[in-house]
Amino acid sequence: MTGMGSAALSSSGLAGPFYHRLGLEAIALVLIGLVLVAARYFLFAGATNPARVQVAGSADEGVYEVAEPRARAILRWGFGALWIVDGLLQMQRAMPTSLVGQVIQPAAQGSPRWLVDLVQLGIDAWQRHPLWAATGAVWIQLAIGVWLLLGKSGAFAKVGYVAAILWGLTVWVGGEAMGGILAPGASWLFGAPGAVLLYVVAAAALLAPWSAWQPDRLPRWLLGLVGAELFVFGVLEAWPGRGFYHGQIPAMIRTMAGTPQPSFLARPMVDLANALHGTTTVVVNAAVAAVLIAVGVAFLAKRLVWPAFWVLAVLSLLAWWFVQDFGFLGGVGTDPNSMVPGLVLAGAAVVGVVSPARESVDVRGLWPSGVGIAGRLLGTWTVVVALMGIGPLAYAAINQTASPALALAASDTPFAIDRPVPSFTLLDQRGVPVSIDQFAGKRVVLTNLDPVCTFDCPLIAQELRTADLALPPSVRANTVFVAVAVNPVIHSVQAVKIFDQRENLTGLSNWYFLTSPSLTQLSKVWQALGFGVSQPVDGVMTQHEDIGYVVGPNLTERYLIPMDPSLNASVATSISSLYVHLVEEV
Repeated sequence: MTGMGSAALSSSGLAGPFYHRLGLEAIALVLIGLVLVAARYFLFAGATNPARVQVAGSADEGVYEVAEPRARAILRWGFGALWIVDGLLQMQRAMPTSLVGQVIQPAAQGSPRWLVDLVQLGIDAWQRHPLWAATGAVWIQLAIGVWLLLGKSGAFAKVGYVAAILWGLTVWVGGEAMGGILAPGASWLFGAPGAVLLYVVAAAALLAPWSAWQPDRLPRWLLGLVGAELFVFGVLEAWPGRGFYHGQIPAMIRTMAGTPQPSFLARPMVDLANALHGTTTVVVNAAVAAVLIAVGVAFLAKRLVWPAFWVLAVLSLLAWWFVQDFGFLGGVGTDPNSMVPGLVLAGAAVVGVVSPARESVDVRGLWPSGVGIAGRLLGTWTVVVALMGIGPLAYAAINQTASPALALAASDTPFAIDRPVPSFTLLDQRGVPVSIDQFAGKRVVLTNLDPVCTFDCPLIAQELRTADLALPPSVRANTVFVAVAVNPVIHSVQAVKIFDQRENLTGLSNWYFLTSPSLTQLSKVWQALGFGVSQPVDGVMTQHEDIGYVVGPNLTERYLIPMDPSLNASVATSISSLYVHLVEEV
């Protein structure tokens, strides 16, 4: 019980394979890009084929230079850049193993059960295939960002906006638990209603026809929506009994200040948290609530919107630093949190209301206006990048067989060995003599278990049981799982039989739990197999090494496995998959 069920995910255990996969996929994208560039110069030399757009009210269709409404351009460029930043943040080395524990699970705490169950579906898919999911998320977010920057108009652009909406909603529900709005203590300061929801709103606004931005119809709706959000969260911030007057804000600031980051950023946060107590906390929270309500009213009334925006900008930037720790410092944050996208959304709406566009245009066509063959090839490359993300994510969601990757991140890598398995004969759980030599021609998973252990051994037994049942029928027919009892006090046939019954192993026809009434005989087997066993520390259970062997058909030990089990269901399933992989390999 060396690990006592403590196998945990290393924050960087999959960093090497993660970057290796990303590197190979990046090389593939570069090669595809070079092929497209070559096609531009060798197949379409001299071709321009500019996009055709139509101005509303005109019977002629031709080539026009149409100025994009400035508010729309701010929204498109701002959120395009944010999507790219998010994709780059998704490349953090700990992302495959730590995103679930440090981001997704904490976000779901306190949410309704139905929402937690939805989030768990995403967690299960991620943990079954962390490398596929992590790399897929990188490429799809980079693709959406590039798509927004390129997609000024036309059907090509609209596909990108729809992709942003669909992926954004997926992340908002499955990754942010709807921004925590259904959990107690939801606060604008802490990130509600969720950063990704703002990305979705922006993409939905971009999906609207250009004419909706003329002169200021859509910007007025957007400004009203932002105003309503701020007003509601201002009221919630001011509402007594929700904890904001008694220490939630300084507690959050201290938590964020404690994450790894430069001291010149953390020190002011600690000072502010120490200064916030008693009356000071009440005053600060009341001021935050008042600002949110006042700005919300200004936006809803469409009055003094520029002064209101700059007040909101100052408050947002202060909250971004002191409360949200810039959204990504010290952990595995996947975006800058809600303040920056909130300002971009509000800024675009304010610009559209204060400086409305004069032209009424309806841009149509397949590709962005003014873009020729080169732009179309670049758009094609962006589609390839998106597919590079969608494919792995779909694979992770559909494939219910866990990858061994989590097991490798949670414990030591199996050691490749090549030595004959020592010959021995013991009694199985039915009292029938069993010799290891009788399994010649079969694959053997060989380990040790304490029949009265209540920590690691039951976990190991279930991982072996799952692996046994997951083997393809043709492989399982020629595979046996063998455990040797490792308890110098309790090692009777009855004891191992009770263990089998307790752990639901009795139905496995290829399962053998071996023991002997003779401690001398057992001790010789332990020594021959390298099973370190000590006297029971509490009079019952024993200390022993959690190791196992994968033995080939020629009774040669091919792999030594540090069998540190895990209480994490996804890791345990991944460990079982590792056994299956190694058994199939020998």
